Amino acid sequence: MLRNVSPIALLLACAALQGCGGGGGGDTTPPPAPTPAPTPAPTPAPTPTAIPPLAQPPMDISGEGAVVGTAYFPGGDTASGGQGQPVDGIPCGAPVETYHIHSHLTIALNDVLLEVPGPLGIIPATTSSPGCTYQIHTHDGSGRIHIEAPAQVSYNLGNFFHIWGMPLAEDNIAGITTQPIVIYITESDGSTTVFSGDPNTIELTPHRLITIQLGDPPLASIPNFTWTPN
Repeated sequence: MLRNVSPIALLLACAALQGCGGGGGGDTTPPPAPTPAPTPAPTPAPTPTAIPPLAQPPMDISGEGAVVGTAYFPGGDTASGGQGQPVDGIPCGAPVETYHIHSHLTIALNDVLLEVPGPLGIIPATTSSPGCTYQIHTHDGSGRIHIEAPAQVSYNLGNFFHIWGMPLAEDNIAGITTQPIVIYITESDGSTTVFSGDPNTIELTPHRLITIQLGDPPLASIPNFTWTPN
């Protein structure tokens, strides 16, 4: 028993023992658990490319001699293109029209149409050579690509550019590397889609319109063409 202990001394002793608990840590409340970081919001999907409407009425480029667009590229195949030798296994010889279809190529730079020159894939005759025509060729500057062969064939845009002797890639169209590059495919029924992937693989089919848009501003409408026959 404690005798003659002043209340102040007793109070100080209890404080030293952390509340008279006899030393042993007391009942201090632990700190709250950290709040977990919020789950990041998913990356939004890219905005799909808006497809311009198809120009109306279509321009008739039947026959030969039509010119579409501004002169930009030199005429004829380049030195690295078709000079009479087989290109991608495609021969150069006398024209045979047993199978005869047409596709169309438009190249637009900053909303200005560039002429796809003609003739491409047609080697003129010289005093020492009779000349020849590749089964893929153009006759004029209309952008209409002729496919003429003795039997049905399947050719693509890469074959045409190889005969032309120009580069063709997702970031290089005939030597133009301006970004962005958007490719539209319009089928014979008028439906249009945006093409993604290697442009060399785009098949040349009857009345298919291939529109390559380079730079800004975008095309207000997709150039539209018609011709007869095929």
